[in-house]
Amino acid sequence: MKPYQSCGPHWTYGWLRRPEMDSHDEGYCYEAPDGTLIYSSQEDHMEVMTLFEVIGEDGHSYLCDREGLSC
Repeated sequence: MKPYQSCGPHWTYGWLRRPEMDSHDEGYCYEAPDGTLIYSSQEDHMEVMTLFEVIGEDGHSYLCDREGLSC
């Protein structure tokens, strides 16, 4: 069984790429549907971040990138 429910590019989950908010210190900026800003310094996130929907031990789903998967 795969360790995630679904996966896809950030726009699949309503995230926006916010290049105008990129930061030299924090990295590439993305905005989640609730307005939360997420920063990543990974070079492959310059244009697209692939997200994975996983179910936590508490039964709630959340999104993470490939590094957040425990495979």
